[in-house]
Amino acid sequence: MARPVRMLGNALPVLLVLMLTQSTASGQEKRPAYEPISALYQYLQENEKLEVAVRKKDREVIRNHAWNLWAGMMQPLSANDNSWPIWFSWQTTHQAFAQDAAPVPQMKTPRRIPSKANLLAAEIAKGKAVNVNTPQPQYPVPDDVIKAYPDGVKKNDDGSYSVRDGDYFVSNGDILIAVESLSQEAFDDIRNRKLYLQSTLQDKLEAGEKMIELPREYVSTKLMYWPVKADGVTPLPVWTENFPDFYTGYAGYELWNSVVAVDPTGQEEGAWTEVEYLYGVKTNEGADIPPQRKRANVVSIERFYHHKVTDEDWLMFTEADKAILNASSFWLYNEAFAPGDYIVTVASHINTKEIDSWTLQSVWWSRTPDLGPYAQNRPQLAEAKGPWDHYLMTDAYIDTPDAQGKLEKAVNPYIEGVTHPIATSCRNCHVRGGIGSTGYQTAQCSGLLSPLTPESACFDGALLTDYTWIIPDRAK
Repeated sequence: MARPVRMLGNALPVLLVLMLTQSTASGQEKRPAYEPISALYQYLQENEKLEVAVRKKDREVIRNHAWNLWAGMMQPLSANDNSWPIWFSWQTTHQAFAQDAAPVPQMKTPRRIPSKANLLAAEIAKGKAVNVNTPQPQYPVPDDVIKAYPDGVKKNDDGSYSVRDGDYFVSNGDILIAVESLSQEAFDDIRNRKLYLQSTLQDKLEAGEKMIELPREYVSTKLMYWPVKADGVTPLPVWTENFPDFYTGYAGYELWNSVVAVDPTGQEEGAWTEVEYLYGVKTNEGADIPPQRKRANVVSIERFYHHKVTDEDWLMFTEADKAILNASSFWLYNEAFAPGDYIVTVASHINTKEIDSWTLQSVWWSRTPDLGPYAQNRPQLAEAKGPWDHYLMTDAYIDTPDAQGKLEKAVNPYIEGVTHPIATSCRNCHVRGGIGSTGYQTAQCSGLLSPLTPESACFDGALLTDYTWIIPDRAK
């Protein structure tokens, strides 16, 4: 049975509403003081060792470092059990790519279809390349969200609506609540060199530059949250690799067979229950997708990194942040999101330039985190707080091919499953970042597991952006 829908966003006490209307500080101005990844988690402590490990394909050293980065990134800002992780003190791509003396630019299309996935379709069709632009479902913005947060949404030219980026969250165009955060050095470099301007990139391309070198301390993260209501249980599809490597169609979480029910109380751990989820979603062709009903195993929220959204958080969020949270909760369980509800971390990318060829690692939550190849080489980190070891991890440090002449598969099912085929690689994607004769897939650079480097001939005539897509994607 579907749960009753709560009132949207207007249930705050009168005092809090008055505080909200009187507050003039933006979410960014209220952001805590910047806190980097601690050296306790090996960040910037073993660069030369990593260079050697990549050359020797020493996965034990590589994965030990990757696990440390993940745990370090998720350490709390304070001793408070409900503390945000350190990323909360980091500025986001929304601020980094704000235009001078102009409103912050908004995406014309949902972030679910990044510009790097725009293919040269006619050219690709001539070869045997796998199309990476898989047919994704449509997520129309719920009417309740449009009415409650008019400043948090944008009406598109075709009459549809999209949710704007907030100060803390960016619109992913679906249930996943995205955060794109940058180290202080990364943020400063983008602002100081005006890399947020398309004209800057174009001038460099026309001048014949081949690469925009980014600073050694550059860190870029993408975290994916999932809404969890304060009462009852909330469904979460979980990845069980039920799609083979050769599958080239859409493989998003809407199609996954396995589902858990997240319980904030932890009292029903191990029980089984019926769940219903996915409301107001359409197929790629526009047909209604009926709510999914599945039997789910109950798991405690303590098995996830999670944060209970407080009244203070709510006051700090912009209308766009609130619209992102509410669109997600309506699509998932057809209820409004409000203070007292939770967000749980289900997946994350972490990219650092500790080495010239970058460290690339990606994690996702698993109910069997000790099984399989993605659990390997997990170190003991006695000082690490939180359930960092309840996640699986893939890495893509190695840039040389295997015996078949390809890179190893490295894919995050929650993030790439909604845009790319299963057999793809973080490295193969990020090395392509840039403008000019480059793109996620072109006739010249078509293979999704090709061992490309910045020196590959198919990048001739391009300006590469040093394994980073946010610069060409977001510069205006």
